[in-house]
Amino acid sequence: MIKTHAFNLGELPNFTVNATYSEITRAHPENVNNAHIHPECEIYVNLSGNVSFIVEGRIYPIVPGSVIISKPYEYHHCVYHSDEVHKHFWILLSLPATESGRKLFSKFLDRVPGENNLLCFEKSAEKEFFSLCSALSNKSLTVCEKYALTFRLLMMIEGANTVDKPQKSYPQELDTALKYIDKNFKSSSLSLDEIADYSGVSINTLERYFKKFITISPSSYIKKKRLAAAAELLFQQKSVSEASDFSGFSDYSHFISIFKKHFGMTPLQYKKRLEKDITSDI
Repeated sequence: MIKTHAFNLGELPNFTVNATYSEITRAHPENVNNAHIHPECEIYVNLSGNVSFIVEGRIYPIVPGSVIISKPYEYHHCVYHSDEVHKHFWILLSLPATESGRKLFSKFLDRVPGENNLLCFEKSAEKEFFSLCSALSNKSLTVCEKYALTFRLLMMIEGANTVDKPQKSYPQELDTALKYIDKNFKSSSLSLDEIADYSGVSINTLERYFKKFITISPSSYIKKKRLAAAAELLFQQKSVSEASDFSGFSDYSHFISIFKKHFGMTPLQYKKRLEKDITSDI
């Protein structure tokens, strides 16, 4: 079951809220066991399910009540560890076009990618936060309610504590490999041999760790990291060739092909759509 409600806060240019409540399994075609690559800030709220969450090179253990935030084009995806139903809220917040509007998102933006993504609320505040998420996914809201709920949500995010060093539940070698990839994925010559050697494991062990703890192969992880980087470069109005070269793709035609497969449009179409979205709201 998926319920989505999107609306626009007109007096803040280019500020849109899209709140979704989901009850899905890893077999569901719309599950999030894949890379989320988008220009919005995201709030993920876990309610149930045997999952973890990877942001950039960090795997966060997830329990009911866990809240993960990510900023535009910060690589992330939810990892399913069983067929158990996964209940969660998923809220996307577009960045306002104005600089003053972006100050509302300091908790999202003023971070090193992959750090301080996991938030922690006091028990008394946790219940209110969940109620806000639930209310935002309700279509029957007045304009005043939309404003009040959205800004209260942002206020609570701003005041939340972060869990900077969550307990690891995966091998150190995988942690080493993820950090190495995050540092070097923009090099088109990066190889599995190189990653495995640096991490002190065989390629077979490296691939086994990725499959078990991240549910994708090292090659897929690198490809999705490069796609995220390319999409961000297009968002920054770089050319298609620059997006290809600077994100680690060695073959221009291959880049266009896999970009279209992932996003459903060519890099140039993606860039033009972003340009249209930005100019139409300023």
